[in-house]
Amino acid sequence: MKHQYDLFEKFPDGSSLWRACVIGLQATLSQMSDLAQRSQNQFYALHIKSGKLISLKLQQGAFNASQKIGRRSRIATA
Repeated sequence: MKHQYDLFEKFPDGSSLWRACVIGLQATLSQMSDLAQRSQNQFYALHIKSGKLISLKLQQGAFNASQKIGRRSRIATA
């Protein structure tokens, strides 16, 4: 089963913009790499169901798959 990832572009001011929805990890990494060639901004992918975050580290020339991100409580987002 291939997972579905949402791709985002992160801007210098800290804001993010959704760019695409991609199926499969390899396709996600490829799409992020293609997007990064056209922009100086950072890119990351999020697997919504698990919370797994994958970021593209251009400075190191490698992909970084981080740990599952936590969910915020209502108090933390208020």
